[in-house]
Amino acid sequence: MPMVIGISVVVAGAIAFFALSGGSKAPASSKQPAPVAAPTQQPAAAPSVSTLPIAAPKQGKAPTTPPPPLTQATLQDLSSLLDKVKALRNEAVTARTGSSDTAKAKAKMNEAHKLLLQWEEMVSAPLRWQEMAQMEEWAQPAEYMTLERLFGTFGRLNNEVRKGGGGG
Repeated sequence: MPMVIGISVVVAGAIAFFALSGGSKAPASSKQPAPVAAPTQQPAAAPSVSTLPIAAPKQGKAPTTPPPPLTQATLQDLSSLLDKVKALRNEAVTARTGSSDTAKAKAKMNEAHKLLLQWEEMVSAPLRWQEMAQMEEWAQPAEYMTLERLFGTFGRLNNEVRKGGGGG
């Protein structure tokens, strides 16, 4: 009896193997790789403008303080500012490494730093409310969860710009 079970397990395994592999009698011409598209290069100076995906709202306790208004248009503006900062940072890195033009690189980083300061000013009230909401485990609207994602990008860019000489 154990030998019959063992043989049936081996046979089932072999059938599963051949079924998953597509069989052994398929003609070689039917297994052609998909054509690879040629990479396209976009200019580094033009920031990409796309619609910002909105995150899902966060569940939690009912807030005791209403959130400051935060619209999708404001979030799109914040995202566009971050795209401009990325472009300026990339230009600065290219100037520094490509042509060793440190003055141009520093100017680009300072310009990026000014945009980051503008970004901080735009979100100061919503970020204060969100900090309280996270500490108190309040429910947060979808716009605030999207702001949280953007803030992660802001933090990374802020560090890179400061390390690159911006704001100093």
